[in-house]
Amino acid sequence: MAITLELTPEIEARVLAQAAAQGMSAEAFLKAAIENLLNAESQVYRVGTALVVQSTPIGNLETSVEQMREERLTGLIADYESPV
Repeated sequence: MAITLELTPEIEARVLAQAAAQGMSAEAFLKAAIENLLNAESQVYRVGTALVVQSTPIGNLETSVEQMREERLTGLIADYESPV
């Protein structure tokens, strides 16, 4: 099956760079990334009021998730510190 995706120039450049860094074609890199996503067994659980999804990181996903966590924590701290 063939699927066509329209990527932003930034995403395309990142895909090409990651594929080249791993000695793969862009197509092989994307196939592997999709297979990893589909095969990853995620764990979902709660910590306090937060819903946590834990799964195997793929490429720079771990960095992105860490950035999202930091942004969320910063927002929670700001909400907590600001008077209502």
